[in-house]
Amino acid sequence: MDNRFIPTQPTQPQGEISIPTNSLLTTKTTTATAMQPSDNSTVTKKQTIINDSQKPKIIKEHICPDCGTDKTYFNGHAISEFNIQVQRYLCSVCGRRFSSQFDLILAKYVAENVLDIAVAHCLNADDSVNDYIRISAKQVKNLEPQHEKTIVVGDNTKIINHLEWMKNQGYQPSTIQRRKAILYGLQKLHADLSNPESVKATIANQNHWKASQKQVVVFAYDLYAKQYGYTWQRPWYEAVRELPFIPQEREIDDLIAGVHKEIGLLLLIAKETGARAGEIYNLLWTDIDFEARTLSIRAEKGSNPRRFTMSKKLQNILECYRKTTERIFNHHKNLSNLRRTFEKQRKRIAFKLCNPRLNQIKIHTLRHWKGTSEYEKTKDILHVMQTLGHKNIKNTLLYTQLVSVSEDKGYICKIAKTPADAAVLIEDGFEEHTSFDNGQTKLFRKRKT
Repeated sequence: MDNRFIPTQPTQPQGEISIPTNSLLTTKTTTATAMQPSDNSTVTKKQTIINDSQKPKIIKEHICPDCGTDKTYFNGHAISEFNIQVQRYLCSVCGRRFSSQFDLILAKYVAENVLDIAVAHCLNADDSVNDYIRISAKQVKNLEPQHEKTIVVGDNTKIINHLEWMKNQGYQPSTIQRRKAILYGLQKLHADLSNPESVKATIANQNHWKASQKQVVVFAYDLYAKQYGYTWQRPWYEAVRELPFIPQEREIDDLIAGVHKEIGLLLLIAKETGARAGEIYNLLWTDIDFEARTLSIRAEKGSNPRRFTMSKKLQNILECYRKTTERIFNHHKNLSNLRRTFEKQRKRIAFKLCNPRLNQIKIHTLRHWKGTSEYEKTKDILHVMQTLGHKNIKNTLLYTQLVSVSEDKGYICKIAKTPADAAVLIEDGFEEHTSFDNGQTKLFRKRKT
């Protein structure tokens, strides 16, 4: 072999690139040496020096940016915007999942400095030199060619056009996102979207799907087929309607107290109003009237708008909440991300409290709980219909089946002799039942919980 290509230090390969991990790039970066074929000398790349004035000021590593605690632990990895893998942490106090500022700055440095040098060595070096050049896979990710999955480009184009058509037809963005997930999901299951019989067979073979889920998928593909003129006989899956899970109020309070403050605020609003998750997520600060202590719900899914009186607890939390944008809930990218974060924190709380029933509580479960509790208090189905914003009373009649008369725990009774006493009882949730002594004395009651 030509002596020109023998490295000067066999024990330490010349092309190895190492990344500083213990300090924030305090002095100099690691050099990458390229060998020239003209002589036995080596040429060292220009070293990048970061002066003290150029060092960014960062917070202590592993500190939660929300609550400030250092009680965090490793929680997987993520690919940063520089295509470098960084460590993710989960706060054991508030449940916030984050990446440390140190890791993000280090990823940026690797992408801008080390990665370019490593790629240049791999491209310019001779085959014999490549034997001594090693790039750390732990620090520089995805340099090897990736095997792309085989997809049908035509179907992707049709799906994109179909989603655009739905948008022009006035479908809600949440509906479009669900249909997008369904159609791409069918494609991942190797269903040919241009062949209705293939789609029908794919849906039928999903034995782990419930009939209700299959029904939703059939409706989504039916609209897709109608747009492109595919003829098919739509299969019928009869969804068995089950009674929803209704938790105890203390279980809901346990979740609200244990989750992150933004998710806890969303759950508290859902508990007091019975609004849908999308209606709460889209709330604006202009929907809150702190003087009148009211909260306005802008309806979705064709329901009616509503207005509710806030409790003192909810009002105090909203007044102390940070107002950074016009939207109240702006920490998560979308509602789906918020749901996933809630599910992770719910699992942790259920394990901590040894109560597996908490894992059955979804955000929409609080809507069912609100309708049930309101009907249990008032026995007025029209009041429940107005509270939930239903336009069809058939949807509201479900809540009459969820109230068990045999589990009636009775009432707490209070007597009010002055208007001031009556005002205090009404604020505490009591309702007037009867009066005597020519209206001088009034009796109030509230159901036991």
